Amino acid sequence: MSRTWRPVLWILAAIAAVHLGLAWRFPGLAAASARGGLQGFGQILAILPAVLVLLALFDAWVPRAVVERSLGPGSGLRGVAFAMLLGTAAAGPIYAAFPLGLSLREKGARTANLVIFLGAWATIKVPMLMLESAFLGPRFALIRLALTVPGVLGCGFLMERLERRPAR
Repeated sequence: MSRTWRPVLWILAAIAAVHLGLAWRFPGLAAASARGGLQGFGQILAILPAVLVLLALFDAWVPRAVVERSLGPGSGLRGVAFAMLLGTAAAGPIYAAFPLGLSLREKGARTANLVIFLGAWATIKVPMLMLESAFLGPRFALIRLALTVPGVLGCGFLMERLERRPAR
């Protein structure tokens, strides 16, 4: 078994152990939890083929030089703004962003820009802001946005700094 699968198997074993323990004390709750987990896994499997096709098209159509120029180490503030824009304009669940993030990383994207892209995808999508404004009010949406943007930017630069530290 390859080393990359070991953490996945440990996580699956932990989930199974929790469900077995839950089933012993609360069988109805364990069954509902297992159903919910399987439904979520089914949703991922339904979207994954389309994500992989789009990722293959991205790999084939977008040259490495374009990614390096737009999001690479020399992109500066323009790259940060572009990463934020890409993340906010994206559609789909966050797990669809990770394969794209891997492809961006392999094509030379800067770590900070990659984390900013993923953070924006997860927290600052335009449709999400519109729904927040409609249901919770524009004031709530703007305050949350004002608090989230610095957090996403800070996480990006902190991650890049931590990644550069030598292993101990």
